[in-house]
Amino acid sequence: MHVIESIGPLLGIAAFLGLAVLAFLLFQQSRDVRSLREWAGRAPERAQEAAEAVQAASEASRADPAGTERPPERSPTIGERLRGAFGRATARVGSWLRAVDRRLPVDGRYLLAVLAVGVAVAAVATSGFGLVGGDGGSRGHKRGSAKPTVAVLNGTSVTGLADTVDKKVIEPAGYKTGKITNAGSSFANTVVMYVPGDRALAKELSRAIKPKLGETPVQEMTPDVKGRAGGAPLALALGLDDSGFGGA
Repeated sequence: MHVIESIGPLLGIAAFLGLAVLAFLLFQQSRDVRSLREWAGRAPERAQEAAEAVQAASEASRADPAGTERPPERSPTIGERLRGAFGRATARVGSWLRAVDRRLPVDGRYLLAVLAVGVAVAAVATSGFGLVGGDGGSRGHKRGSAKPTVAVLNGTSVTGLADTVDKKVIEPAGYKTGKITNAGSSFANTVVMYVPGDRALAKELSRAIKPKLGETPVQEMTPDVKGRAGGAPLALALGLDDSGFGGA
């Protein structure tokens, strides 16, 4: 089960990348068709521009015959120079953007739209798969996923107490059933134990079982309890104060 849960995020990302590649190929085809249509449609305009340029050169040569004395040219002011430099820079940037847009395999607007959708989908997917968010250090549980596994250890001499608490307290609270066994030593009071980094999860479990078992303290797992918990991030060690729970 752990392997399936760990592979789930990778499969989701692989599926998203596959859809992105497919969309890229479709947009590339539409971009090629659009470029061809634009090139064909601008043929009359290019011919008109060339004709206008030839006509302007001819008129200029007639208006300024050779040998005509021209007035001395006035040096441009600083403001005019700045405006000219700004205009040239703006023209260069616009020309560069148009060149980049022509070199792109798809329309730049399509790329921006795909990128925005991809970011949104990735954010939703990673949150749903539990790749981001959640309590730091929690290895058995991520925010938004199912509740973690809880091992129930009987720290009393009452036979069947751990099984009774699991069925009447742990399962109804929505937690996964972990290992149910003896604690190996006696506990005077019931306590919720956690692996390092999962204190927040232990506090949640303590609040969940409070209506049936009362106020339950939390503490980090001891090596002996950790060895008996079977890898569960949380363990409920039952003490003598709850030895009479459920008529066990």
